[in-house]
Amino acid sequence: MLNKDSLLTAVLAASGGKQVIKYDDKGKPSVMVRIPRFNLESIHADLGTGPHPAFVVNGVVKDEIYIGAYQAVVDEGRACSLPGVSPTVSLTFDQAKAACVSKGPGWHLMTAWEWAAVALWCLKNGYQPRGNTNYLKAYDAPWETGTPAPDNPTAKILAGTGPASWRHDNTPFGIADLVGNVWEWNDGLKTVDGQILVPNDNNYTLAESAWPATGVFIDASAGPGDRNGAANSGTPILSNAISHYSETPTPPAGGDTGDFDYAYRSDWSNTVVGAGFDGLTDAVKKRMGQLLIAPKLSSSGSKLFADTKGGLWSRNYGTRLPRRGGSWDNASDAGLGALSLYDLRAIMYYHVGLRPAFIL
Repeated sequence: MLNKDSLLTAVLAASGGKQVIKYDDKGKPSVMVRIPRFNLESIHADLGTGPHPAFVVNGVVKDEIYIGAYQAVVDEGRACSLPGVSPTVSLTFDQAKAACVSKGPGWHLMTAWEWAAVALWCLKNGYQPRGNTNYLKAYDAPWETGTPAPDNPTAKILAGTGPASWRHDNTPFGIADLVGNVWEWNDGLKTVDGQILVPNDNNYTLAESAWPATGVFIDASAGPGDRNGAANSGTPILSNAISHYSETPTPPAGGDTGDFDYAYRSDWSNTVVGAGFDGLTDAVKKRMGQLLIAPKLSSSGSKLFADTKGGLWSRNYGTRLPRRGGSWDNASDAGLGALSLYDLRAIMYYHVGLRPAFIL
């Protein structure tokens, strides 16, 4: 059982207020990083004005959000952000969400809006963290390593045991392991037959059935291959319609939910923004930039941030839930931009975990 730790409290005092301990309804501690509110125009002029939607909950502007400093370990059904423990994996999306929501008011699974806000802050500040992207070490800096996790000592590390360069702000008190180690389920976003659905702001209690459709689709550059799960349906394309499903038969609403062919791009920052995307409203296009889904806001435009690291995976049939960041074996495919819209909500992978967040 995880208990309050006076040494941990002393460490937090050394953070100068960047980190705090928050306790859930069972008194279990989590180390959280405070992210103060920032405006979109401070990140990029093309993204709009006013608070980033991560700081707006059902229309109410918040001064701050709190993000778990560490990938979570689940203890007695509660997702806890603690250093030096092995992150819990092999949870379905709904199990990951429940482990965060069950902690009490304000607690939730980190949302797509929150991931995007943290990532955009990093990009604006000219920094992309590294992480455990090559079996205990950073693929692009192999001298950087973390402490092996006993349950998977050749691949996974204990939370937060890598260097400061594996934190979102390149300090010992930032958010650890956003890139690599284990993928992280995100809440507040899904695709249904390729169309993106997302709440208008960070309303993390909004029922999934009420998430509005955006009119943005993830098309594929080619049709399905041989149903063997290979990346043989081309590359993802942001558009306003589907011209190629990455699997047959062409699905009706919520149709074929099998895990077969998919579209893939190794460099998310060069994701194709198709001509169909140009016909969407400016508000919708900006929303895709604010969510770190569209790397640019028109087919002929320039990238919001050059060379954002990470890959993109998509199955544009059935309902798919997002995971972000990459895992220990993704190498250059891992990164702040890494986004998988590839999985059914019921999958349980040994390299997919979770991170709690808190707003009140």
